[in-house]
Amino acid sequence: MENIKKEHITEETKPKSNKARFALVILALGTVAMAGLYWTKSLKVNDVQFTGNHFSLTEELISVADIPSGVHPDSMDLTTIKNRIEALDYVDEVLIQVEPGGDLIFDIIEREPIGLLINGSDRAYLDKDGVILPIPDDQILDLPLVYGFNTRKDTLKSEAVKQISDFLQTAKTNSLHWITISEVAYSDEEGVVALSNENGVKLIFGNNNFDHKLANWGTFYTEVVRVKGMQSMRQIDLRFRNQVVTKEI
Repeated sequence: MENIKKEHITEETKPKSNKARFALVILALGTVAMAGLYWTKSLKVNDVQFTGNHFSLTEELISVADIPSGVHPDSMDLTTIKNRIEALDYVDEVLIQVEPGGDLIFDIIEREPIGLLINGSDRAYLDKDGVILPIPDDQILDLPLVYGFNTRKDTLKSEAVKQISDFLQTAKTNSLHWITISEVAYSDEEGVVALSNENGVKLIFGNNNFDHKLANWGTFYTEVVRVKGMQSMRQIDLRFRNQVVTKEI
């Protein structure tokens, strides 16, 4: 009798089968899925936020996006909204995400000016892709002046602009190179030509390989200009790989 009783207890307390446990897991997953579906269907846009914008005013972005509060994300054409925002002068790209709480966030990637175009009395900023940008009233930047281009186009695509863009992007990576350049132009014969910030000495950089040429300029400026000064110099030619050629008064 004692053995039979023990056997009975063992059957009652035996763990549930794998099938039973699998059924419980499926039931739990189904419950989570239904909750997620309900959350998705009930989600509404509570707030619209913009991040990363500096030149583009938030008020302007809100107006262009034109998203009413309380709408469901599925009811909006996010591609059309994205295209409207990217049509603004300084907006290069827009990344969109919907937060679990219903906030709609637009991450704005803006165009960055690298030079100030001068054409007579006209002024405009230039970005690395040759896109011409208007100058905001409260966003005056200290940039090298760029001469010789039409400021009334949308985008400049010539080889001259490409060379100047490459030069300015390279110069900007080094603070010494950047602050010692004041004006830039392009010549078919000499390539990229700049004026030094000190005494307006002509600097000839030619075409391509600007990292090496600007490194030579930095070395020359540190070892010669800071010791001797620029007063007697009229021109510095940096087109040659292993030498710097100067013309003096």
